[in-house]
Amino acid sequence: MDVVRLTENWAEPPGPVSHVVISSRVRLARNLERIVFPPHADSKDLRQVCEAVDRLIRSEAALKEFARIDIGACRAVERMFLRENHIISPELEQGGEFRVLHFDPKRSCAIMVNEEDHLRMYCLRSGLQLTAAWEEIHAVDTVVGRSLCYACSDKYGFLTACPTNVGTGMRASVMLHLPGLVMTRQMDEIIKTIPHHGLAVRGYYGENSEFLGDFYQISNEVTLGKTDVEILEGLQKFIERLVSREEAARASLLDKRHWQVEDVIWRAYGVLTHARIMSSKEAFQLLSPIRLGIERGYFPTLTHHRLNRFIVAMQPGHLQIAEGSEMPPVERGLARARFLRSVFSELKTAN
Repeated sequence: MDVVRLTENWAEPPGPVSHVVISSRVRLARNLERIVFPPHADSKDLRQVCEAVDRLIRSEAALKEFARIDIGACRAVERMFLRENHIISPELEQGGEFRVLHFDPKRSCAIMVNEEDHLRMYCLRSGLQLTAAWEEIHAVDTVVGRSLCYACSDKYGFLTACPTNVGTGMRASVMLHLPGLVMTRQMDEIIKTIPHHGLAVRGYYGENSEFLGDFYQISNEVTLGKTDVEILEGLQKFIERLVSREEAARASLLDKRHWQVEDVIWRAYGVLTHARIMSSKEAFQLLSPIRLGIERGYFPTLTHHRLNRFIVAMQPGHLQIAEGSEMPPVERGLARARFLRSVFSELKTAN
């Protein structure tokens, strides 16, 4: 199995507001009626779901481009690679029998089978494109729902393994880069207010992950009692306001403390071009100000989109896939520093 080949086209060209918004994702949780949900299912139940989805994929013309990856057959480093690309969830990364990913590399759409729910279908788009992501995954959901009978309640809507997903079963999320709000010390106050809007804030890898490199993932928390459109509109408006605050914070920093911002950017560049060993956490922290440097025109040949690829490529699974072997943390740190020295030393700068 070549997971690199299957996932190499995951990223689209830069989307709207890409200097702040990295990506938009809409995920739908669905379960099949009369089959035990995955947390309590046995092998027979999981096999039944897996085979039903396999038959559906083979028979539906609209899904014919989807590639199939048997997660249970993947090596741990391959599952890590997929999770680092945000193609599978940390839950699916754990592996296990009858866990499958059906993935369309061209459109960044996927169906995770036997994760926390029988089906978790999502669409990932570059930049702020919540509506476009929802329309695409809604079309897939419509096709799948015509053939497979979902577990539903007239009163509650779609039934899911986790009560917080009951209702629409939809989780819409946006990944943002917010160095301006962090540097102006506004982020802690914003994080405290987010739950009051029916939203949740998570780290780079989603639920229970830490905040890395000023990257924050914001998603809807409420799925019951609202329609898909209402959830999307609420999240869209909040993100637009947050983007405006981030842009204002960056403008203020560059107006009043430009010397401090420039020092942070060039110190990061200096370490990236000379360090001999580097952890993932340190790399995230150093790559964050480089994005501000792109906006200032300090790196004429570097784009936000290209930098995003560097961020993905320097993660543990990608480094080990690139090296062709599994490596302990120290060797990964050496390989990471070597990779970053290589790509940043070749950049043209305008300092």
